[in-house]
Amino acid sequence: MSDVDAAENLAVRLLAGSADHPERVAIRQAEERISYADLAGAARTTAATLRAAGVRPGDRVALLFGNHHRFIDALLGVIWAGAVAVPLNTRAGRTSLRHVMNDASPAVLLGHEPLAERARELAGDVPLLLAGADGWDDDRTGERAPSDAGRDPAPVRAGDICLQPYTSGSTGNPKGCLLTHDGQYWNASTTAEVWELQEDDRGLITAPLYHKNAMICVVKPLLLTGGTIVIGRSPDPARIPSEVAEHRCTYTTGVPATYEMLLASGEHHRHDLSSLRFVICGSAPLSDTLGRRFADGLGAPVIEAYGLTEGGPQVLMNPRTDAPRYGMAGRPLPGCEVHLLDVENMPTTPVADLPQVPIGQVGEMWVRNPGVTAGYHRLPEVSRQRISVDGWLRTGDLAVADEDGYFRVLGRADDMMNVGGENVYPLEVEQLLRSMPGVSQAAVVPAEHARKRQVPVAFVVVDEGVSEADVKDYALTQGAAHAHPRRVWFLDELPLGGTGKIDYARLAALAAENLGHRPLGADDEGKDRP
Repeated sequence: MSDVDAAENLAVRLLAGSADHPERVAIRQAEERISYADLAGAARTTAATLRAAGVRPGDRVALLFGNHHRFIDALLGVIWAGAVAVPLNTRAGRTSLRHVMNDASPAVLLGHEPLAERARELAGDVPLLLAGADGWDDDRTGERAPSDAGRDPAPVRAGDICLQPYTSGSTGNPKGCLLTHDGQYWNASTTAEVWELQEDDRGLITAPLYHKNAMICVVKPLLLTGGTIVIGRSPDPARIPSEVAEHRCTYTTGVPATYEMLLASGEHHRHDLSSLRFVICGSAPLSDTLGRRFADGLGAPVIEAYGLTEGGPQVLMNPRTDAPRYGMAGRPLPGCEVHLLDVENMPTTPVADLPQVPIGQVGEMWVRNPGVTAGYHRLPEVSRQRISVDGWLRTGDLAVADEDGYFRVLGRADDMMNVGGENVYPLEVEQLLRSMPGVSQAAVVPAEHARKRQVPVAFVVVDEGVSEADVKDYALTQGAAHAHPRRVWFLDELPLGGTGKIDYARLAALAAENLGHRPLGADDEGKDRP
């Protein structure tokens, strides 16, 4: 095992620019400007405060913050001290957050004053420090927490754990993903390389800061390149144009629903977006029609990418280009390997030796790179089920590769429907529906069927005058007959989860309710049920 070295510490590497350009602005939020020197100083203060509180290298430190710049210096300070940062999902329910706190067993909880009551409830017997104006306040004493311990960075090994984010827990409890110093530096530096980020880039964040989308697309790569992180005042996509115009942002990041709501607001017509060089879109593939509509509305190319918390996090990326290939999640990052396999159980032999599915055929995506999780916290059996003996992560996502090495992601293997013996991928049906004139948003979920076991049904947001028959006829004429949605329901907007992604669980429950919790059949596919 390699010797410990402060130079391997992720926070040291991310803040290295504070010595070269101390007065450059690292973070903008509303009227506030935080320089690189100020950010590095705040991180050192956090580290010293944690050491004074008895936090040792390897201890977990939980963070409960809204979208505020103090979250960034808190996160960096935890890592600077050699501890493991555990970002908490502020939009999660009490049960989920209590599970995370019990599983992580943090030595300290760092909280933001606006969330103080929630932090106190979560902390229990765990010491709670709240972000003050220029330091940390001990919630038990009401006094400024001491910060007179050493401020030097903790020496670490490249493979030591620095971050423990938790998966969303769509099935079962959230799982803690163990991410290393070296792996996160690799992912941030390759992201900056592929997207050609420079010191004059300003990346806008409106998604939650604790989420991988904001951290790996904006925070970490921009700190490495000496750019500026812009934290938006509001998560409302309609506020993005005003933030871009005010701060002259060069790029932003979001999911398809982000840009749908932005364009629906009309705010892009009221503000100067000429500073945008590109925008990033993840979580779902774009049709050519939708990608061009976003690009035309925002005046910048839309660059698609794919990642997952335990996978790097970033795995696939499209390069900066004025002619994006919409619908493709991109190529693997430099240093990342992606194989598409057709296997049922975790192999006992090296995954690298297994045959891949032919080009153009669907396979399950397996990933190996320096950023792949070292395992799941306190879940050795889950780790063995998801990570092969030679370090390949089983993502659970289906994809197709083309001759040029680009991958098209089709969604979760668990989401694939078997419709009378034919495979149907909901994301492909959604992509088809969004290409229909008059349809702005679409989500597809399975419904029980008396003869075919399950069939797709759809929820759509449409212009006035579009009928259910119109949508079904379009899907039948433009796509495969077995994949057309058997029922179509209209919503004013699709429900979204905490990270801005479509809440498919709510839609599946709504579909079952709309169908009276009875299976569809050949004679009643077109009928409404109470």
